[in-house]
Amino acid sequence: MVTLRYRCIDWHWDCPAQRVRFVLAVWPEGKQIILLSTDLTLSAAEILTADSWRFQIEVTFRNLIQLLSGFSYRFWIKALLPTQGWPKDYLILNRYPNKQQQQFHRKVEAMERFVLSNAIALAILQLLSLEMPMMISKDLPRWFRTLPSNGYPSEQIVLLTLAEQRKQILAKSRSGLLLTKFLNTRTLFTRQSNLEHFFT
Repeated sequence: MVTLRYRCIDWHWDCPAQRVRFVLAVWPEGKQIILLSTDLTLSAAEILTADSWRFQIEVTFRNLIQLLSGFSYRFWIKALLPTQGWPKDYLILNRYPNKQQQQFHRKVEAMERFVLSNAIALAILQLLSLEMPMMISKDLPRWFRTLPSNGYPSEQIVLLTLAEQRKQILAKSRSGLLLTKFLNTRTLFTRQSNLEHFFT
């Protein structure tokens, strides 16, 4: 448990009609931070707690981007005409015909599903790390010898191990599974591609 010293003050900021809650806090090692919240119903402790979650959220986004390319989906459809720059009224949907509006909605839904699917994949990697650390460590690729001191492999190590053991895992799966057929036709999980992904 970490004990913080803090002070909470409500001041006007930028807009005379709206007050902002300032939380001035000092960490045990002397580091000082100032947090702002427009939600005056939150206590200073709640604002500090919310800020403590920021690091976890940033790490999750980093893993989604760097490890799984979870935000690499490109939003583009033929109904959306190219334009120079990004005008403010570019995507006011009610200015488009109903058919194009439906296309936009389907595209956004597809993008959201893509991101959520990658988030689920990341959660599975984390669960495997927490529930099966010894098995993951046992099946690590032979060229990989660095393990975390806490005994739990990172999401990247789990991903590399799954890629290395792909053939053995699929051999135990039912031949009729769609996922098995799909993965058997892909070359993204070969050792070479994973090495390139790991070192780039």
